[in-house]
Amino acid sequence: MRAGAGNTSRGLIVLICIFLVLIVGIVLFSGRLVPSIAGATPESNAFALLVIVALPAALFVIVALQFARLFRQRAQRMPGAGLKLRLTVFFLLVAILAAGPQLALSVTFINSAMGTWFQTSTGDALRAATKVTIDAWQDKLENLRAFSEGPHVAALAADFAAAPDRTWKSVQGWNRGIAAVQLFSSDGRVLVFRGDERAWVSEGAGAQPPAEGMQPRQDLGDVSVLRSVRRVQLFARGQAAVVFSSVVPKDLDLSARKFTESLTTFTQVERYGRAYQFVLLGFYLLVSLPIFLATAMVSLLLTDRIISPIVHLEEATRRVAEGDFGFRILTPSRDELSTLVESFNTMVSELDGSRRKLIAAERITAWQEIARRLAHEIRNPLTPIKLSAQRILKKHGEGAEDFGPALFSSVAAIVREVEVIERLLGEFSEFARLPEPALEPVRLRELLGEVASTYAPPSGAVKVDLHEVPVDLVLSVDRAQMRRAFANLFTNAVQAMPGGGTLVVRTDAVRKGHQAWCRLAVSDTGPGIPESDHERIFDPYYTTKKGGTGLGLAIVRRIVFDHGGNVWVESRPGAGATFYVDLPAGVRG
Repeated sequence: MRAGAGNTSRGLIVLICIFLVLIVGIVLFSGRLVPSIAGATPESNAFALLVIVALPAALFVIVALQFARLFRQRAQRMPGAGLKLRLTVFFLLVAILAAGPQLALSVTFINSAMGTWFQTSTGDALRAATKVTIDAWQDKLENLRAFSEGPHVAALAADFAAAPDRTWKSVQGWNRGIAAVQLFSSDGRVLVFRGDERAWVSEGAGAQPPAEGMQPRQDLGDVSVLRSVRRVQLFARGQAAVVFSSVVPKDLDLSARKFTESLTTFTQVERYGRAYQFVLLGFYLLVSLPIFLATAMVSLLLTDRIISPIVHLEEATRRVAEGDFGFRILTPSRDELSTLVESFNTMVSELDGSRRKLIAAERITAWQEIARRLAHEIRNPLTPIKLSAQRILKKHGEGAEDFGPALFSSVAAIVREVEVIERLLGEFSEFARLPEPALEPVRLRELLGEVASTYAPPSGAVKVDLHEVPVDLVLSVDRAQMRRAFANLFTNAVQAMPGGGTLVVRTDAVRKGHQAWCRLAVSDTGPGIPESDHERIFDPYYTTKKGGTGLGLAIVRRIVFDHGGNVWVESRPGAGATFYVDLPAGVRG
């Protein structure tokens, strides 16, 4: 069995990468929180809220499913589930204890920062700066409008057409805010231009001069151009249009815009200061929740990796306790736990070797005991055989008149004792050559019915009750061997009730560790078995019955053991006996 740390390691690496991406995303996203709340559209705020809520919700569902699975494993008493739950809870408590001071510090910092950033003096400074920049714009506009609408424009246009350089110098002396003057004829042609080249207005394609009044602002890279048009009557050239231009640095425009946006944000935050603090706190909790949930996932993976060798050791210990000495744990890691695993594998190997030696020694001892008992059982009939033969020789030598009857009785005794020896040798031969079970699905009640119909007394003095055996119960057994085992149990039960009685067979489903078993109970109403004989009756050639071979129950135990099961007896004198047989469970049809 391999300790599956590979998948856990890969999952942990992927989760750590997601964790880092999550932290970077939160940092980047939090940098845009204030502008998003203050100036973004409701649609973008809704989308941001959806993103903030969706990620923790998805992680919460994953973590909840993992914890539900963990609690289900703990309820089912699966190996390591309780330890994994305790370790996970411990890691989460550590994370909570570490996050608590951070939360308190963050709340304190937010309150202090809000109080410092949004003081009344800060607001007054923003309002003053905004007013200054806006007033500068307004001064530019008003200066341009007032100059272009003055009563001197007609005379200035006539002078400009006649002497442009002199007139332009005069304009510069009168008003430094005018950056350029341009004169158009009635058909839209440029007559004269003086001033900043950036204020140049191209001739119209429709041969018409620009419309009268203030013109839209024109942005030209690093400057913005403001224009005002005034129509005048030139005596020599007819109607004309004069364009007055002012050039404004782009910095003034950007400063005005930034101050206006900053003042808007400040005003909103100042108005909803307390609510904004709760929003920031809520945002902190929302972005902390996925980190906490990711920490929970990391805790689950780490605990799984930590306890995996322990769980495998527990499983291996159980398997070894059940007799599986070929079970081994394979682990790719090289740490203290891997050393423990290697020590366990070495111990199991040594136990397996010792067990094999012990089994071999027990088999030799058992066969020696069986041989001793078999010799004893054979010696018993040899004595009457020897005496009968000596009697025949004696009668024949004496020429006794009763030689014929003596010969007949002696030969009959010899034949009878030889039959006993043949039966002993036959029983021993059958016990010794039992083959490996050939397993097949067998309906248990059908098999028991066959045995009952064959071995129950024809007189009906003993009633066999099979009603507590399910009809559809199927076991994987060797049909012939199991038939022999049940035949021996039924025969013992019938012989224990010479005056009649009831033989009851029932079955129960039991569980030992992770293995399901079928437990059969064969009960009689005989005199019972003394407690001192409960173990000895399964030994070969041990019997309390006259004429018994002592191999019947030994064969039952051998067959049951070969099927991987167990057999024992429970009895009280005068209350009958119950033989229990545990067999690996099959399936129900």
